Amino acid sequence: MQYRLRFPRTFDAACRYPLIVYLHGAGTRGTDLGALDSAAIFRYAESTDDFPALILAPLCEAETWFDVYEQLLALIDTVAALPFVDREKISLAGVSMGGYASWQVLMSRASLFSAAVICCGGGMYWNAAKLKNIPIKAFHGEKDTAVYPSESRHMVDAVNREGGRASLVLLPDCDHNCWDAAFADAEVYRFLLRREG
Repeated sequence: MQYRLRFPRTFDAACRYPLIVYLHGAGTRGTDLGALDSAAIFRYAESTDDFPALILAPLCEAETWFDVYEQLLALIDTVAALPFVDREKISLAGVSMGGYASWQVLMSRASLFSAAVICCGGGMYWNAAKLKNIPIKAFHGEKDTAVYPSESRHMVDAVNREGGRASLVLLPDCDHNCWDAAFADAEVYRFLLRREG
């Protein structure tokens, strides 16, 4: 599986850094690794003097993330185990197709992640008890007709019914692409990079 791994500009292999795993949407599928460069999360990181975290962005060359799900989990596990990764601060971000995959990855690796930001995704809300210990912020455009806002609402409500800490931000003038707005907000990165406890 191809991937992009972005390092902080002042990277020192003797230090430990937070890791954000980013799962792109369907429009980025294919074999062109350069397609990841235009992702909002990378644009934000490049615009910051010294973005303090590693960003792992796998590339889905299949129809969906679920077609390469085992490879995806193996890559996440491998990078998370690198000696310069802070295992207490590994977060997950996903958009659209990557949003759906993010909900599932959280369920598969609930003990790995310290926080998640998920844009216009959905998942198996009946399995939400697995997510009750992960702070989650979901974003959705109220005018989205590609993935209905109810998909995010179902997940957030289900997590909270299980005693979790999930919130939903509905963007009233936004259609499917809510991720450009979400990942342009510094507060999103503070949420992803905070340490619980």
